Amino acid sequence: MRGQSTTQASRSGASFRRASVLALVACGVAGGGFAAIARADGDPASDYLLANQVFLSSESSSVSSSQRQLLSTVQAANHAGFAIRVAIVSSDYDLGSITALWRKPRVYARFLGLELSLSYKQRLLVVMPNGFGFNWPGHSTAAEYRVLDTTALGSGGGGLTAAAAGAVRTLASAAGVKLAVPAAPQGNVAPRGGHASDRAPAVIGAGAGAVALAAVVVLLFVRHRRRPQSGPGPASDPRTGDRSRWPVSPRWALPGFAVVCCVAAGVPILVVSELRHSSATDTTALPPVPTPYRWPAGEHRAPDFRLTDQNGRPVSLADYRGRPVIVTFVDPLCRNLCPLAAQVLNQVDRQLPAAQRPAILAVSVDIYADGRANLLEDYSKWRLVPQWRWAVGRPRQLASVWDRYQIGVSVTTKRIDGITVHYVTHDEVAFVVDGAGYERALFGWPYYPQDVESALKELSRT
Repeated sequence: MRGQSTTQASRSGASFRRASVLALVACGVAGGGFAAIARADGDPASDYLLANQVFLSSESSSVSSSQRQLLSTVQAANHAGFAIRVAIVSSDYDLGSITALWRKPRVYARFLGLELSLSYKQRLLVVMPNGFGFNWPGHSTAAEYRVLDTTALGSGGGGLTAAAAGAVRTLASAAGVKLAVPAAPQGNVAPRGGHASDRAPAVIGAGAGAVALAAVVVLLFVRHRRRPQSGPGPASDPRTGDRSRWPVSPRWALPGFAVVCCVAAGVPILVVSELRHSSATDTTALPPVPTPYRWPAGEHRAPDFRLTDQNGRPVSLADYRGRPVIVTFVDPLCRNLCPLAAQVLNQVDRQLPAAQRPAILAVSVDIYADGRANLLEDYSKWRLVPQWRWAVGRPRQLASVWDRYQIGVSVTTKRIDGITVHYVTHDEVAFVVDGAGYERALFGWPYYPQDVESALKELSRT
């Protein structure tokens, strides 16, 4: 129940997080093609370069001619047997939660190499405005740095990409690999630096996901039929004890739902990537994703909280009695999943009549990112709607809110060259709360604007 002891709440939270780990494992197996953007965590390059050769920017909505030239150069190098991946880091924004490594390209190259090392162990080039970084696990980098020290570094975004292309050609030449100057690629190019053909693994991942989904469905059915029944009703909700909320054990339902997410992730991720730069994109024709959890009015009261918004003013759920609210959990320094989810919620508010637009309370999941400058930067970069309010507070206050909403938050602290960085991962969810303060729907990523809008419109009919 909501009034359970701290020990019980902690145990329940641990169970939920264990289920979340299983969900991530299922995602990794079923949706390998989406692995680079399926986690809500630290720096975006470490996710994106898992499946792509070049990371250009967290904000790119189009690709310039110099960026196309870089993409072709890197592709030609890899085809010639000179394996290399490149990260262009033009601002601290591109580092996400790893801003402590801004203007430290050599350190960041080692950090990024470690992050990629489970799946990629070849050459890695980092380009920042103040220099190059290079990493190659198990190899000395002295010779490469001698080459890079003689490579001119231009200014601005175009200067960085031109310098990166030149550095790749020079490094390849020093290794005895001659690259012809390639023609710039034609056609659509993924904004963050991948060719359109890079989406092929996503298609394969979706196919694998469909097979995995079928297996999970069978497993859920068999487990549900074999599980001894302690009563006539369905399994109980781990947060409230209510047996009407979860149709099967959450430990198995969450991985199954995660596989569904992976299979469905391709379309919404590509669509929402475009939403970041255009609010006019029409997604009404997309197939709906069934809301995983919906509850009738007056059944599950949403835990209240009292925190502080981006302007230092008090913010609480109780302040919004009489109007619907979306409660979501966001890392202000996230540069992959959180901005995409934010744009879905932005579009929901833009599509509804003014009188029906819900407030959006975004509870921070990163105690290291709650400075006012970070919050206001996201207002600008993410183009947040006026209804969006951040909710931040002291670590203990935030941890209490995470626990009561059963949001899994994990912080990994790492030190590299004496610099401490904090890597945050968390569950990406959004709750729809009605005007009486009761939870009515729960969405886990990915979700579409029209699905959230449908849940909100349902409130007006009850």
